[in-house]
Amino acid sequence: MQEICPICGSKNLKIIDEKARRYNCLSCDETFTLEEKPVVKEVIHTVVEKQIEKVVNENYSAKDIYNKNIDSIMEVTATFGDDESHGTGFYISSNGYMITNAHVVINVKNGKPVLCDGVNICKSRSTDFYDAEIVYLDAKNDLALLKVLTDKQKFISFSKNDVEVGDKVFAIGNSLGDGLNLLDGIVGDVNRKFKSTKAFLFNALVTHGCSGGPVFNDKGEVCGVTVGGANVAAGMNFALPISTLTDFISSAKKNKEIILKT
Repeated sequence: MQEICPICGSKNLKIIDEKARRYNCLSCDETFTLEEKPVVKEVIHTVVEKQIEKVVNENYSAKDIYNKNIDSIMEVTATFGDDESHGTGFYISSNGYMITNAHVVINVKNGKPVLCDGVNICKSRSTDFYDAEIVYLDAKNDLALLKVLTDKQKFISFSKNDVEVGDKVFAIGNSLGDGLNLLDGIVGDVNRKFKSTKAFLFNALVTHGCSGGPVFNDKGEVCGVTVGGANVAAGMNFALPISTLTDFISSAKKNKEIILKT
């Protein structure tokens, strides 16, 4: 390939150092070094970028989302004397920290909130129950942080963004306290409130027992927490957005000095 001067475009060049590709232009009398165009590197970089883009933009099937996350989700049972409250919880760290709804572990008696006598978790209606400690509560935003003794627990990854209207979502919950199952739907509105806290509306058919369970986006990341529904409309259900959850976790880490291990 004929080299040309990058200043004037002349091909009338004098070689000063062939190995270093150092030249002097006999037309404009400028000295310069030509850098070899990293064609191979550019191709590799482009391929890698496309692969990353494919992974980032790839949507998972419902089966993929279930299989990816089910090991991190548990049934939660809180006891209030002879009564029980059923909900769902999911691990957010490898050292056993778990999220559920505050109303799963708090009951209202004679108009006053009453904390449960104890909390245990299990898997798929198993007889193997594990005790959980209540670490931190936020009754206003209806979130509770539990701690379960565990060696190395698989945990769920978070979405970086709140959902938008029309997004496909998937919920896993302990429906009616009868075991974990997968439900799907779409986001109907993002500017709702459930009781006193910000929530988004979605139409996955969650029921009692799904409270505190994770809601996933189509990449299998947690984008919300199931918090409740309208009794008069089966498909009118609510979830706390991921921003509320991350704020809650930050508050718990600050106030209780907890360390979430990954």
